[in-house]
Amino acid sequence: MRHGLSANGKATEPPAAAPGEAAAAFERFLAGRELRLTPARRAILEAVLARDGHFPLEELIADLRRRGIRGSKATVYRTLPLLVEAGLLQPAVIAGDRRSYEGPGAGHHDHLVCRRCGVVVEFEFEAFEILQREIAARHGFRLEGHHHQLIGTCPRCLATERRSEAHETVSQ
Repeated sequence: MRHGLSANGKATEPPAAAPGEAAAAFERFLAGRELRLTPARRAILEAVLARDGHFPLEELIADLRRRGIRGSKATVYRTLPLLVEAGLLQPAVIAGDRRSYEGPGAGHHDHLVCRRCGVVVEFEFEAFEILQREIAARHGFRLEGHHHQLIGTCPRCLATERRSEAHETVSQ
């Protein structure tokens, strides 16, 4: 779940955790699943907490390598869902086969994603919040979270597309 909702349907945000608190919380979470906080998992957690905004998996892996952490991609791929489940990380954007994440203190927002270049624009729109509560109530759902992502083409890619179309028209 990306964001929780309070009893009145307002978005709630987990507090941003200090690295030591986050490591202790993650260690407790893992222990409940009979897993250990290995040095590789701790390094991944620290790298995640050091990041601001959205970050794709590939950037996190590159960051770990720059820090001298030589864990495998598989370890990162297995650890991130654990961090999400523990509430220390949020899935942010999924576009095709690309997945981005952001820290839990990012604040409630939704995303516009360009399907061509992958640029992400964060936005808040209260009408969405009201509408989703109405839809959930109409269908008898207790709303516990959501993840809005609108896919389209950004202004820069639209301009490039128009220039390309104009060039093709002139060439004919």
